[in-house]
Amino acid sequence: MKSIPVIAVFCLLAAFSGFAQNPAGINSSNFNPSVDSVAEKLVEMAYLNARLTSMEHVAAQSYNEYKASKMAILNRVTVAGNLNELSIKQSSGANADPLRQSTQFPRYNIGVVLPLGTFATQGKQNKANYHRYQSMVDQVKIERQNIREEVLLKYEDYQYTRQLLAMQQEVMQDAKILMTRQEEKFSNGELSLEVYTTSVKAYNNEQVKELGIVRELRTIEIQLETLIGMRLADALAEINNKAKSGQ
Repeated sequence: MKSIPVIAVFCLLAAFSGFAQNPAGINSSNFNPSVDSVAEKLVEMAYLNARLTSMEHVAAQSYNEYKASKMAILNRVTVAGNLNELSIKQSSGANADPLRQSTQFPRYNIGVVLPLGTFATQGKQNKANYHRYQSMVDQVKIERQNIREEVLLKYEDYQYTRQLLAMQQEVMQDAKILMTRQEEKFSNGELSLEVYTTSVKAYNNEQVKELGIVRELRTIEIQLETLIGMRLADALAEINNKAKSGQ
């Protein structure tokens, strides 16, 4: 009699061990590499959509502004020069008396003006532009991650809803067959009106369910088409053609 609890404990430990190895109850046979490949191809198409490319253009603009700000210090440099014309004219004459000339030195005056605060303020401005550019680069990376997540999840919903629709169509077909048989029996007087009405209602309910699934499937298709920037049917056809041609 004492062996029964021991056996029960052993069975519980075995069951727990099996659950720990596969906590989510995932069946590895459900993984389809071809489906995963199609989803990744859709992600690549979504990367070409204006939603991402517009952000990449802004990042490129920030990069150019950062590069331009590094050279902006040249715009603050002022170079000025003048000539002492009186000194030049007096010394240029053939009979000029050196003792009577009013020579001024230097004859040429050249000056460079650069505000002292330029080095401090320009350096900070360069850093600000650089960090702004890096921020845009990070935003592009985040947007790429968000787009990939959205496409993969939507394509997963698309595959799930398609399978759900196929199953619902089978259920509706069975309900239609049952309703047809019930209709024949009702016409022959072999079935009551209540039973026949129940079969008709069951078929109508299955039709309503199918319409709901079709609408959900179409909504997912529109969302995917918005992400990839083209019709989903065309995108899938393009992916299949490339796969057949080995591209």
